[in-house]
Amino acid sequence: MLAQEGDQLGVRVGDPGRRAGQRETRDERPVGGRTDRYGQAPGFEATAVFRDEARDPGRTIPRATYLALVLIGAFYTLSSWAVVSAWGDDGAVARATEDPGNMIVATITAVLGPVGGDLAQVLLVTSLFAALLSFHNVLSRYLFALGNAGSMPAALGRSHARHASPHAASAAQSGTALALIAVFAVTGMDPVTQVFAWMAGTATLGVLALMALTCAAVLVFFRRSRVDTRFWHTALAPALGLAGLLVCLWLTVANFPTLIGGSPALATAIGGVLVAAFVLGTVLTRFTGDRPGTLPSPDAPGTVTGYDTAGTDLQEETR
Repeated sequence: MLAQEGDQLGVRVGDPGRRAGQRETRDERPVGGRTDRYGQAPGFEATAVFRDEARDPGRTIPRATYLALVLIGAFYTLSSWAVVSAWGDDGAVARATEDPGNMIVATITAVLGPVGGDLAQVLLVTSLFAALLSFHNVLSRYLFALGNAGSMPAALGRSHARHASPHAASAAQSGTALALIAVFAVTGMDPVTQVFAWMAGTATLGVLALMALTCAAVLVFFRRSRVDTRFWHTALAPALGLAGLLVCLWLTVANFPTLIGGSPALATAIGGVLVAAFVLGTVLTRFTGDRPGTLPSPDAPGTVTGYDTAGTDLQEETR
């Protein structure tokens, strides 16, 4: 889009003249609905989940996280500028209000023609598959870690004897996903306006809350342990992150009915489920406790290499 009509995109911001939206677009594109709600927050924090597969996690994970933040921020900035430039300031607001779900695809179709719009739809579907695969990998490793910590059944913490992959957690995640899809299909829920929008909004709210709690946990941990005294790493950075995430969390909660495309009652019910899950996890953890003795040995067959290096990496960095 930038290459085809860069002159229009760069000069016509606020120009009351002809806009991309004056060309005919097709409205029958349900696939593009509500894509702006998908993964608004989750993503960059997943780098830490893969520290067990990294040769030097103490160095690789921070670099990957910062690089992901820079690339995602630059991409969103460029994309937002291109869309607003194509419609104009007032036109972009009006179009986003009128049809937010199809705005991106309609913009691409208006600038590049029907072929560009169709290509955007194909890329959207393939990117959704890639995103689902990424979520599966991350959730599998969350279950794997929780199984080892004692907060979930110990079987989820087992790794494959040959491939050293969290195969039990992966199978559990696949089974859970299939069961939920079956429930959605039997109840006749709309895959876009209900399943996709509700689940994406729920994930956004839940992950924002978890990231805020993680920032608070970082502050408390280093305050108590003093294993690392670097001010930026242990105090300033997590405090700034906590402040920003709390603002995002407040905005998300305040606009949650809009985020999921549902009623205030539905938004309250989904929020209640998240709170109940958090309380249940807290209670289960208090009753079961951690099982530090069940963590696999690095030399044991089927153990993910580097699983027990989380503490030693930090101590080596502080020396």
